[in-house]
Amino acid sequence: MSAEEKKITLDYKKFIDNKDLIDNAHKHLIDNEYEYGPDFRNKEKNYSVNKIETKDNVSRVYFDFAISGFSELGLEYVEIDSENNVLTRRIEKFPKSKKPLILMFTTFFSVLLAAIVIPWVFLNSDNVDPLYKSGKVLWIKSDAPVYQNKIHYDGPDVTTNQLLNWQIESIDDDRHIGLVKLEVINETANTITVNIDENCAEFLSSNGKTYSPSNTITRAKEVSNIIKDHEVKDFVPLWGDITLVQGTQVVGYLIVDLPRDVTINRLRWVSSDSVTIDY
Repeated sequence: MSAEEKKITLDYKKFIDNKDLIDNAHKHLIDNEYEYGPDFRNKEKNYSVNKIETKDNVSRVYFDFAISGFSELGLEYVEIDSENNVLTRRIEKFPKSKKPLILMFTTFFSVLLAAIVIPWVFLNSDNVDPLYKSGKVLWIKSDAPVYQNKIHYDGPDVTTNQLLNWQIESIDDDRHIGLVKLEVINETANTITVNIDENCAEFLSSNGKTYSPSNTITRAKEVSNIIKDHEVKDFVPLWGDITLVQGTQVVGYLIVDLPRDVTINRLRWVSSDSVTIDY
């Protein structure tokens, strides 16, 4: 659906002299609407330029954005270098709505009911997915771990947004890579920032040792071709600081370097919450 069909507008305010810069930043927002999550992605949006900061040949364009049905504004920015390459996009605040009293009561009742029903389901059902676990705020769904010597996938370059072929390979011949696909869901908090790095989780393995995730961004190297035997078609690196509003999620892969005869027995997620999944 195009921006015109969704009635997306842009107010340059007093920054019209920077129109080309603003248009470039705004286009990046529209081309990457998936980052708003399913609750906001396809809604009507009105953007206005809040401010522009420039330092060391990098311009940071701040946008206020209003979403249909929400009374409070959101705030995000895009960083662009002197050659018009987009470097960073970050959503600092999502819009919020002021809930009427009846909706607040309904929400409270729903939460209370969930607090009673969900534990009962987990305690009394043999059909609950054992790889779908909850903490106080986050719910995490995991696929079973898989193991490869190399990972091939395609994805955008972080600076140019160009679709390229990538490879992550094991650090030496005595090790393989464990891959775990995760869906991290903000179930209860209004907004939460999840820091996904080497300390976000722990992998307890079959040799009794604990291993940490490896940086999927710095480990990825560009390659000319994807080899089918190494390809992971839905591979998306799960890394960096990610802000989730309530009811939204992020999906991607963590990787860990393991001795070749070692497998993953347990994942313990520790970033912004505590969730344990046994495999």
